[in-house]
Amino acid sequence: MSEIDDLQRRLTAALDRIGQGVQSLSAAPKEDRSSAQTIEDLRKNLDDLRKSNTALQTRLSDMSQETDRLRQANTDLRETIQALREAGEEKLGDPAKIDTAMAAELESLRAVQATSEAEARAILDALAPLLAEKKEDA
Repeated sequence: MSEIDDLQRRLTAALDRIGQGVQSLSAAPKEDRSSAQTIEDLRKNLDDLRKSNTALQTRLSDMSQETDRLRQANTDLRETIQALREAGEEKLGDPAKIDTAMAAELESLRAVQATSEAEARAILDALAPLLAEKKEDA
């Protein structure tokens, strides 16, 4: 999650720099219609980026909550399985129940991994347009 927080901070800082650039352009005397149009286009792009950033932050927050829920479920499953193992060692447990609990834990771990992969894909999808613009500017 610290990587996500770092990316959010970097994205917010970049948007702030863009906003400052737009404001400095606004403060400069208007030379001609094309400059005014450029400034308007930049403002629109900045607004679009801010909206995208807000949507991405909401999406990441939702994913983070789901990940936390899955991690808690994994913790609960591990505790249950450990109790079943201990009961099995004392011949108090049913091997079929132990197998079922272990299968549930495995499925839960797969779900956490899938959620982590989805978070990474969401971040990459959000950064792809920014990186493409950076390459075009270079």
